[in-house]
Amino acid sequence: MKNKLWICLLAGAVAMLYGFQTTDWEYHLSSDKQFSILVPGKFTNSLDTVASAIGPIFCDNLVFQEKADSIAAIYSLSHCQYPIGTLHSDSLELTTLYFDSTISSVVASLGGTLLYESDQQFAGYPGRIWKVSYEEGKKWGKFKALMVENRLYILQVRANNTVLTRDHATRYLDSFTLRTF
Repeated sequence: MKNKLWICLLAGAVAMLYGFQTTDWEYHLSSDKQFSILVPGKFTNSLDTVASAIGPIFCDNLVFQEKADSIAAIYSLSHCQYPIGTLHSDSLELTTLYFDSTISSVVASLGGTLLYESDQQFAGYPGRIWKVSYEEGKKWGKFKALMVENRLYILQVRANNTVLTRDHATRYLDSFTLRTF
């Protein structure tokens, strides 16, 4: 009898834990229907225009900040439209230089250590994924950059160093989907 009670309690606890992990995530479809992603809350949105030597770069920045007892994480997705004839996914040399420069800048701005980086094509488009440890290993950031024609996507999760935040980061980054018609 006691074993059955323990089994029921354990099954209930596992079901509750699994339910809490999956129900908080929201499906986000971009306003232009170009991409979708799962995020553990509601994004806030800001638009920026960056003046550059190649012309204005229009960026849409989506951010969700998660704060709970065991989780402190920032999830963001920026997608920037580059002027036609400048940065484009068919120029592998330029995208490689851009990704290299971006990774160096991120590592320097966080004052961290690059743990790994890897080329990662996505739907045939050039991309890169990398991870940075900072604040003496207490925090990390995982990043994914992808160039789709003249649109750059940069996804990132920056968090405290726990198994749960690492699992959430993987779920978030892996859920990104291009919606081409």
